Amino acid sequence: MKKILLLSAALFFCALFSKASTHLYAAKAGADTAKINRKIKDLQSDLSDYQADLVKVQNQLPSDSVASVNAGSKAADALDESKRAARRAVGGDLDDAKKAEKKAKEAANAKDDADDAQKQLDEDRKKIKKLNKKIEKTQKKIADLQSQL
Repeated sequence: MKKILLLSAALFFCALFSKASTHLYAAKAGADTAKINRKIKDLQSDLSDYQADLVKVQNQLPSDSVASVNAGSKAADALDESKRAARRAVGGDLDDAKKAEKKAKEAANAKDDADDAQKQLDEDRKKIKKLNKKIEKTQKKIADLQSQL
């Protein structure tokens, strides 16, 4: 009889503690789920920002590409004019020398503009790569968090 009482008391306490611990785990799981959902929501917000920035840069890329090509073409034309003016200045007078100097400055400015346009194009391409990496990383984080739910 004593063994039955001890055994039933032990079973009672096991059932009591297992029910309580299940309740505590369920409450903790609920809190964890809410935390994970908040993190997912924040990451999705970041993701949409990254995607908007990516679209903006991708839309800007063609115009920057055209600007770079145009600036390069203008720089080449300015260089040709400068060379012609320099050839005339070699056998010419002071006026020809001044014109050649002016054309050389114009060619240098056109080259600087072409360099700036190319830098902008390169920066756009780097931004696209960077944003694609951020998007991929954020999507992976979201997938990892969703798998925890």
